[in-house]
Amino acid sequence: MNISRANIKLKGYERYVAIALIFLVVGVGLGYYTATSLIHSPQPSSSEALPDEIKIGVLLPLSGDIGAIGERMLNGAKLAAKIVNDSGGIGGRPIKLIVEDTMGLPDKAIDAIKKLVEVEGVKVVIGPATSAEVLAVAKYVNDRHVVLISMSATASRISELGDDYVFRVIPSDTLQVALIADLIKAKGYKRVVTFVVANDYGIGLEEGLKKLIPDRIVGSIRYDPEKGDYRAELEQVKMWNPDAIFYALWVESGKMVFKQAMDLGLDNIAALGSEGLCDVAFFFDTKAAEYMASTGIMGGKPTSPKGTYGYQRFYEAYVDVFGEEPSLYCDYTFDATMLAILAIAHAGTYEGPKIKTALQVVSQYFIGATGCKALDKNGDVVTATYDIWKVVKARANEYRYVIVGSWSLATGLKLKGQ
Repeated sequence: MNISRANIKLKGYERYVAIALIFLVVGVGLGYYTATSLIHSPQPSSSEALPDEIKIGVLLPLSGDIGAIGERMLNGAKLAAKIVNDSGGIGGRPIKLIVEDTMGLPDKAIDAIKKLVEVEGVKVVIGPATSAEVLAVAKYVNDRHVVLISMSATASRISELGDDYVFRVIPSDTLQVALIADLIKAKGYKRVVTFVVANDYGIGLEEGLKKLIPDRIVGSIRYDPEKGDYRAELEQVKMWNPDAIFYALWVESGKMVFKQAMDLGLDNIAALGSEGLCDVAFFFDTKAAEYMASTGIMGGKPTSPKGTYGYQRFYEAYVDVFGEEPSLYCDYTFDATMLAILAIAHAGTYEGPKIKTALQVVSQYFIGATGCKALDKNGDVVTATYDIWKVVKARANEYRYVIVGSWSLATGLKLKGQ
């Protein structure tokens, strides 16, 4: 699926790049260029190396277990490309998004990345969305010097890849695990069962909690999202008699887990969740939503700093174009795409190694819709804060996520009213 200059109206946002990215000042030689000048005027010595049409690959789950989230995440990439294209592209060269559906599956991600690189000649890719996919394609992109920027892959194992071509604008689960552990302690839960998807993401969270609070984890379930029936696993949870359950689930299978948990009477046990549960897609099934509200499920998600100028400009543009509010990871996909565009502009050439070097430079000065995106030598963001969310029932068949606190390494856990 190819997406370039989408036929959607964008009122007055040609100036967005100049406004929203004014924070970026990058030293080049003896001179300095703002983000706007980087985009409109690539380095003269190498501008001819840029192709007439600049391709950026996008790998997202547009179908399957987490397709409901991936479809809306794609809007973030579309918006970034449109804003830049409507303001002249990179030195007059338009951005062309080339999108492939991975279904959230590692083998599909491998096939998709090969198509992008070997058929389309792509040198920069946004995605994939899941940790298992990123780990599956990491060697391939490293061997071919293709820059990869994930918007939502959080597994700690990705950091262990070291100094390579894999980057991410989302913080590592090392931080999320510390958040969940602090939340468990603050709520006074003594007997916790983990119920996680059986992949690098879920298992990483489970193992991280066992290291931080081993005396509080009384049982663990790793579930297969393809199975479709989780009564046996939930019955085992019931036998452990926990006072809280920590969930790390995918959307479609997760809704089934919640519905069956409701049927088995597990709604009287407190629930905690990973950041992937903070998406309205879970509310598309009323029984699943009712379970979430009944348990008062809480969790953390990387903060989208809504009070900032950068987020507000993103939010207004997104609503104007798509006619709805951005949902989970739309803003992170936007930032990943905008960082890729800036790196290409700063490199002044469509070559992986030079784009990689440029990305490491421009990221240090990039404050996007989701905040500071400075990347360390392992491709991880160097700082992050989290919102603490909770599901509440507003009225009949209407459910909402509300922010009830915050967490960071510097401040620790802060819950409203405590």
